[in-house]
Amino acid sequence: MARLRYEFNPVKLVFEQVRQPWHKRLLVLLGYFSAAVVSSVMVISLAYTFLDSPKEKQLKEELAEMEWRYQALDRRLDLMRSVVTELEQRDRNIYRVIFEAEPLREAAAPNKADINAYSYLATYQYGALMATTALKTEGLTRTLLDQATSYKELGTLIRQKNRLLEAMPAIQPMAMSGRRRGEPVSGYGYRMDPIYKTVKFHEGLDFTAPMHSPVYATGNGTVKELVRMDRGYGNYLLLDHGYGYQTLYAHLSRFEVRPGQKVKRGQVIARLGNTGKSTGPHLHYEVHKNGRKVDPVYFIFNDLNPAQHQELLAKASSANQSLD
Repeated sequence: MARLRYEFNPVKLVFEQVRQPWHKRLLVLLGYFSAAVVSSVMVISLAYTFLDSPKEKQLKEELAEMEWRYQALDRRLDLMRSVVTELEQRDRNIYRVIFEAEPLREAAAPNKADINAYSYLATYQYGALMATTALKTEGLTRTLLDQATSYKELGTLIRQKNRLLEAMPAIQPMAMSGRRRGEPVSGYGYRMDPIYKTVKFHEGLDFTAPMHSPVYATGNGTVKELVRMDRGYGNYLLLDHGYGYQTLYAHLSRFEVRPGQKVKRGQVIARLGNTGKSTGPHLHYEVHKNGRKVDPVYFIFNDLNPAQHQELLAKASSANQSLD
């Protein structure tokens, strides 16, 4: 119920009820309404300024979690980078040195285009962190792709190296023990010729053993030549091992293989004899590398321990008379 208002009329000497025009009453109502609206706006503004809505609280929590996750990812990327760097160092300084491969190319640093690709993140609160993490991820991805390519290449080199190691002449051509063992008697270098009695260069390693003792292939290869003659090397056999290696076995009594046949290291390929220019049953053994005759003693290492190899070196280096 509206409150009634009265004013004293001095003429009539009575109190009369005051009746306001409708437009004044409207102005009063508008004043109250305006005050209420202004107060509400002020209260809401203060609330939005100093108090978070449930939605804002959720968003802030999500941002805090995202920052934590990015920081954790950044630390993990640094750890992965250190591991990959260690792999790169092993690849560059060990594996590629062993397999005589080309050096691994250096990983490219982020260029200006890479950095500019994430410039739009600068407007975000955690833009710098996101840009750094993205650049680290891209750099690590490139490095891993390069490393994968490198390991694929190393796999090919390992297979080739295995074939090379199997083909390389690396054992004695005669047995090391037993009744038919071979005994080295004259090595590579200047030796007295047993027939002409002059010093000549001896291009191989001589082994003595009983007649018809087995002669072994010193590496995987293919029989390139089988020659029978009564002078010089006498009956000799030439194996081609590939990779620039060949071995020659001379003064043989019998062949156990045929031309073009593939042989394995340790396979019996012939029998020791006394043919050609020879002063007694023995095997003359040569190693050729890229067409040049080299000292065979340095290619006998697979079946000897260090002491045995030193003994072989001592016998082969003695200045004695050769047998052919």
